[in-house]
Amino acid sequence: MQDNIFRKINEQTDMVALVSKYVDLTKRGKNYMGLCPFHDEKTPSFSVTPEKNIAFCFGCKKGGAPITFLAQIKNISNADAAKELAQELGIEFGETKQQHNPFKHLHDVMNDAASFYQFALKNSESGKLAYDYLANRALSDELIHHFEVGYAPDQIDSLYKMLRSKNHSVSDMMSLGLVKQNEEGHYYDVFRNRITFPIKDEHGQIIAFSGRTLNKNEKAKYINSTETPIFKKGLTLYHYFESIRPAVKQKHVILHEGFFDVFASYKAGFEASVATMGTAITSDQAKLIRRITDHVVIAYDGDNPGIKATLHAIPILKRHGLSMSILSLPNKMDPDDFVLKHGVDKYQALFNKLLDPFQFGYIYYQKDKDFKKSDDITKFKQEMKQLLVGSDPTIIDLYERRSFDELGIQLLINEHTSSLPIKQKPIDRKVVSRAERSIDIIIMDLLKQRTYLDKIRESILLTDITDPKKRELYRDLLNYYEINSDTTLNLEAFKMGYTKELELVDAYCKTTDYCNNLLIQNDNTLHEMLKHFDLYKKQLEIQTLIKKTESITDDVEMNRTLKAIDELRKQVKTNESKRYNKKIS
Repeated sequence: MQDNIFRKINEQTDMVALVSKYVDLTKRGKNYMGLCPFHDEKTPSFSVTPEKNIAFCFGCKKGGAPITFLAQIKNISNADAAKELAQELGIEFGETKQQHNPFKHLHDVMNDAASFYQFALKNSESGKLAYDYLANRALSDELIHHFEVGYAPDQIDSLYKMLRSKNHSVSDMMSLGLVKQNEEGHYYDVFRNRITFPIKDEHGQIIAFSGRTLNKNEKAKYINSTETPIFKKGLTLYHYFESIRPAVKQKHVILHEGFFDVFASYKAGFEASVATMGTAITSDQAKLIRRITDHVVIAYDGDNPGIKATLHAIPILKRHGLSMSILSLPNKMDPDDFVLKHGVDKYQALFNKLLDPFQFGYIYYQKDKDFKKSDDITKFKQEMKQLLVGSDPTIIDLYERRSFDELGIQLLINEHTSSLPIKQKPIDRKVVSRAERSIDIIIMDLLKQRTYLDKIRESILLTDITDPKKRELYRDLLNYYEINSDTTLNLEAFKMGYTKELELVDAYCKTTDYCNNLLIQNDNTLHEMLKHFDLYKKQLEIQTLIKKTESITDDVEMNRTLKAIDELRKQVKTNESKRYNKKIS
C-alpha cells in the first residue's frame, strides 16, 4: 500500500519545481542543469530530467526521485519527505507505523509553553515593553515570527496555571525546568519578566528555552533551561533545524556565540546561522554541523574571550573534517553590535575579507608581544607550532618564511631537535589482515541491515579506514541510515542516490559472505571484529605518534608523546598476550 502511495507522490510531484527551491536551474535541451546542492562545484553537474521526473548529480551521485531528493536535501526520512510532498499535493498519506516517542508528553508541554510566551509578547501590557526592547534591537515582526521569540510575564505562576489548565503534570513541568516549588510548597515559574527564545532539536521539536532579562538590576542577564531528559547543551545548536535547508544553498554554516548574533547574520541574508549554548563548542555539535555542510564560518565576538574561543574551536572543527573561515570583527564588537552600528551592507562586506585559521592565528599570536623579549618570541613560536604541526608542508613553509621575513623569527616547525630512542616497526601482516577482514564484514553487514549500526558508528570513525574507497562507502552507508529510518537497506535506492562506489558495492554483493549471510551473527561476533580493528588502530596510532616526534621541539611535549607511545605499546602487548593465552587454553 505504502509503495503505491510513494509511487503516486513521485509521479505527481513536479521535479523541476521541487529542485528549483534549492537549486538555480538552467534549461539545456530537454533537461535542466544546476550546481549540485550536495557538494561544492564550479561547473554544473546536477541534472533534472522532467521526462523521468528525477534529479541526479553526475559528480557525487546523489539525487533520485522526488521523495529521495527531498529526504536527502532536508536530512529527513523518506517517510517524512513523502508526507510533506503528499500534503502539498493534497494526497491522503494515511497513518504510517512510527516508532513510539517516549517524550511526546514533554514536547507537548514545551509547545504549549512556547505558544503561551509568544501570545504574551503581543497581548500583554508588560509584553509591550519586551516588544519595544526587541524593536530597539532592530528585530522586525518577520524576525520575531521566524525565531518564535516570546515573553515570560512578570507574574509568579502564570505559566504554571496555564499548563495546569491544559492538564499537564507538575512533574513534567519541573523535569523540564519550567516550574519550581518553594519551601511553602507553592509552585512558581522559572522564567519571569524575560524575553524567551525557544531552542529546538535537529527535528524541529522545542526542547528548551533561554530567557533574557528586562530588569537592569537582575544579576543574570540570561538564564537557560537546565539539562533535562530532552535537552543536553553539548548536543544542541541554536537555530540548527532552521539552518538545514539554507545550508545547502549557502554551502556553509555561520557559527556564533549569542542568539542576537544569529539574528544579525540572518537579517544580513545568512540564513544558515547557528549558536552554541553558552559554552565552548563540543565534538557532538561539530558532528551536527558536519551533517549539513563541510564548511564553517566562525563569527565569534571580536574581544579577547571571543578570539580565544575561536582558537579553541578550530582544532575541534578540523578534527571532524570541517574547513573553516574566520570573520574578523573590529573594535571588539560582536555581529549584533556591528550590524546595529554599521548596518547590514557593511556586515556583508566583512565576508569578502574572511581569514583562514592560519592567518587568524598568525595575526592574533603577535598581539601584545614584544619580539625584543625572548619569552615573547618563545611563546609565539610555541603557539604557531601548535597551530601548524600536522598541516600541509606548503602551508608550514609559507608561515615559516613569512615569520622570518616579517618578524625575523625562525619557527623551525619541522626541526629535529633530538635523537629518539624509538624505532618504527611495520605493522604485523596478520593484524592488518584481520582488520581488513573485519571492516569488509562490517561494511557488508551495513549493506544489508542497520542492526549493529550504533555500535559500529561509535567504534569506527571515518578517519580510521585507510582505504579511500571503503572509507567513502562507509560514509555513504552512515549517511543512508541517517536519512532513512529503514531497518534494512534498499540496495537499489542506495546505489542510485547515495553512493558512487558502485563497483565496490557490486564486488561485496558477489562475495560468499554476503550471498550466504555469513556476516555479523551476534554481539560477540561484532565485539571480536571490533577488537581486531582496535588493535590495528592502536598500531597505526603508534606509527603516527612516532612520525609526530620528528617535528616536536618542546621537551614537555616530547615526553608526553613518548609516554603515549609507551602506553599504546603496552596495550597492544596485553591484547596480544590475551589472544595467545586464549588460543592455548
